[in-house]
Amino acid sequence: MSTHVLTPARRFRPTRFSSTGRTTALTLLVLAFGLFGAGWVNAAPPPEKPCPAGSFCAWSGARFDGERHVAGLQTTAVETCVALPEGLEARSFRNDTGKPVTVYQDPTCATNAEFATYPTGSQANDAPFVARAIKIWSH
Repeated sequence: MSTHVLTPARRFRPTRFSSTGRTTALTLLVLAFGLFGAGWVNAAPPPEKPCPAGSFCAWSGARFDGERHVAGLQTTAVETCVALPEGLEARSFRNDTGKPVTVYQDPTCATNAEFATYPTGSQANDAPFVARAIKIWSH
């Protein structure tokens, strides 16, 4: 006759996080909310003075504040460097031309200074550089 020894079944133990693990998880959650949630909280409201369809609008202040300049397709040459009015350094702008627009820091559209192209429908609430000239593209 053989004898069988029964061993007690192992009890399931849930994994427990150490206090360091909980702190790390909480820190990551707070950072994720700060990085992704901040965009919704700090987004600039639409401009109070809207940009007319078929136009590029530039404001002297950030967040569409200050003096506004409107460059319409009817009065602005396409694929030509167009300086903004004397003394206007745009710190925010909106492109509603229906075409891409390159914004230049240099008033003569020189590429040795900052420049960036913005697709139609885009805007810069607080531009990374002051804009002094634009070029509207035909495509």
